[in-house]
Amino acid sequence: MGAVPEVWHTQMEPEDNVENIPECSICFTTYDNIFKTPKVLQCSHTFCLECVARLVASLPPESQHDQILCPFCRQPTQIPQEGVPGLQTSRDLLSNLPTHLQHEETVWIEGTKLCYKQDPQSDPSQSDMCICVDIGLTKKEEPTVPRPRTGLYRFCCGCSDWKRLLLIASMVIILFCILLWPVQCILKTGNLRCTSEPTPTKLPFSSILVTHGV
Repeated sequence: MGAVPEVWHTQMEPEDNVENIPECSICFTTYDNIFKTPKVLQCSHTFCLECVARLVASLPPESQHDQILCPFCRQPTQIPQEGVPGLQTSRDLLSNLPTHLQHEETVWIEGTKLCYKQDPQSDPSQSDMCICVDIGLTKKEEPTVPRPRTGLYRFCCGCSDWKRLLLIASMVIILFCILLWPVQCILKTGNLRCTSEPTPTKLPFSSILVTHGV
C-alpha cells in the first residue's frame, strides 16, 4: 500500500447550487458522504463527522470513550464503541445532497485520524489509496534547527545538573564576598582601606633622656 495522504481539514468542492446544500453549524462547510457526513447527537443537533471527531479528540484520554457534550445544548451523547463514525447519520440531510453524495462511505478512526479508502470502482488505478484527515488539536510541528552553541552556553549548559548547581553556588559566593569586602573594611577601619596605619608608640621620659645622653 502506498503512502497515505494526510489532510489537516477537509472542505467540499463547490457545487452549482451551494446555497441549497445544508452545512455544518460548527465549521460552516457543506455536508458530504465522507468526512463531512451529517451525524445526529442524542439531542437531535446535527454536525459533520469531522467536527464531532475533533470535539471527542479534545476530551481527556480517559473520557474519549465515554460521552460527548453537545456544543449547543450541552446534553451528553454516548460515544459508540467504534467511535464517532458509529454515531447515527442524518438520512434526511444525506438525501438532500447531490445524487453522487447520498451513499454514505465507510470511515474509520486510526489514532488521531479519520481514514477513508477510495472506492475501486470510481478509480481502479488507485484502488489501494486511503485518505486520512488529522483530527488532533494541533498541527505537526516543524523540526527546529538547533542554534549554534557559544562558549558560555557550552560551559554553563553542557554540564550535568549537580555540576551546574555547584558552579552557580560558587559564583554566588564569590560575588557575595566581593560585595561584602568593602562593607567589612568600612566597619573595621572606617574607610575602604582594610589595613589601619600603625600609630607611633610613645617612649617613657627616662628612655628619652638616655637616648639624648642626659
